[in-house]
Amino acid sequence: MGPLCAVCESPTAFTLHFGGRCCKACAAFFRRTIALDLKYECAADVPCEIHFKFPGMRLVCRECRLRKCYSAGMRAELVRSRRENFACTRRKDSRNNSDAAPNSNSPSMRQSSSPEEDDWSFQMFEEKPVKFDEPSTSTVSHPPLPTTSQMMTEESSRTSSFDGGYCSSLPSSSNVIHPSPPGIGLTTDHNSILQYYHSMETGLCSRRRIMYTNTDMDYILDSHSTLQCPYTVSDLRPHDFRNFRGMLRHDFVILFDYATRFPDFNSFTSHEKNMFYRLILAVDFILSSAYYSAKLGQAHRQMIMTNGEFLCMDPLPMTGNEPDARGYFQSDEDFSKYKALMPMHIAIWEESVLPFARMNVSFEEFCLLKALTVWHVTYYKFTETGREKCRHQRNIIIDCLSKMCHSHGANGENRVGELLMSMNYIMESTQKLTTSYVMLTFFDVLNCDAMLHEMLNFKY
Repeated sequence: MGPLCAVCESPTAFTLHFGGRCCKACAAFFRRTIALDLKYECAADVPCEIHFKFPGMRLVCRECRLRKCYSAGMRAELVRSRRENFACTRRKDSRNNSDAAPNSNSPSMRQSSSPEEDDWSFQMFEEKPVKFDEPSTSTVSHPPLPTTSQMMTEESSRTSSFDGGYCSSLPSSSNVIHPSPPGIGLTTDHNSILQYYHSMETGLCSRRRIMYTNTDMDYILDSHSTLQCPYTVSDLRPHDFRNFRGMLRHDFVILFDYATRFPDFNSFTSHEKNMFYRLILAVDFILSSAYYSAKLGQAHRQMIMTNGEFLCMDPLPMTGNEPDARGYFQSDEDFSKYKALMPMHIAIWEESVLPFARMNVSFEEFCLLKALTVWHVTYYKFTETGREKCRHQRNIIIDCLSKMCHSHGANGENRVGELLMSMNYIMESTQKLTTSYVMLTFFDVLNCDAMLHEMLNFKY
């Protein structure tokens, strides 16, 4: 049995938190209370009992729980100093390596969600120090897209550094040779480029259909090369903000396979690989959600998320900032989480989903636009050598997009301009999404997978 928590007597108080010895759940409660400036009142005449064996007794009176936090020596100014510095640090420990159950929102399961107390040490790629602003002394040439044989060799040699238990349930690029377009090397065959990014996106759709629906595998095998949306209307599930945890481990696996298929990926530095992968997570969340919503949810004013959940947006849900909003929630935790999440979802709907839906984008346009956005947003984060690679790939995709739009009608130039302009609000939403998630994880609003903390705790 470990040392007892001075607040709820849980035998898991292995360290001091904010100056007092307590468990992770009570530390998270104290930090959330101070950071959000929450006020409580006790209706009893005598101090209430706070004990971990009965989860409800830890929550029945937050005023008494807060008093015990202060009695244990926990200090509010330590929470403020972390908020002002906005620095989340990690400590490697071997005690907690398992993830909480995806649908659990109980106090005991929330103990692993604290940004400064989680146990994890995950390195996607080997990190090496890189100087970003110094020009390269070597001569930089525009690298061509890889040839068919190169792509097949790269795909067959890639291995995921994620835990094998997650990867084994998914089709992996480590053991599948993806269709590689002929003539994608020096000649820049536009049909081949389109087919390649088309293949990447249909593969992503197939993985999400396997993960989030009950579709028979026979259907997946028959339709994976033509699947343009992972869901049908009957597959969609209502969004439950109480159990929302952001991206989970299998989401990272799915997008890891997607990221490693980008041309030139293996030629990046280790820092650039990390950067590229992390930015793909944000771009995919915005653009895929916008495309799925345009195809499935626009008729019913529903925002479709990448995991197949939907939010009704007609009328718009309340933000949580309304004067009487607290009365609709059973607990302060539910209210705080809703108020933190819903404005983010509404902003994505209004600023990205609706304008994207009005463009009536085809699947081919979506594939190229998404790849172009990835190359464009990473361009500003790379070294000079990396920027040359991004610039080359951007030019190839823009040229391909232009030829495709011109082949579809006389207003090809206007269509290309419309698609390119859409990257402005997509990139802005991507930045806002990342900032929102940093705040959500810092204040322990989400019971996040530890890997999501790492994705956000990274020097961009």
